[in-house]
Amino acid sequence: MSVESRIGASLAALRGSAGMTQQALAARAGTPVATVVGVEQGSIEPPASLVARLAAAVAAQLREEGE
Repeated sequence: MSVESRIGASLAALRGSAGMTQQALAARAGTPVATVVGVEQGSIEPPASLVARLAAAVAAQLREEGE
């Protein structure tokens, strides 16, 4: 499994755990939905800055759910 595929699978699982849609994640991370889809499918190689924004968006959602 490629690095891109592992990142995408992890992102999709975390997003699902947070109860977020791809659209909600994209909006929260400030990126197009197509980018989220591409990352989750492993079809694009995301720069570290994008991975960090997506992870932060999911983490923020999980924190809000825990409050």
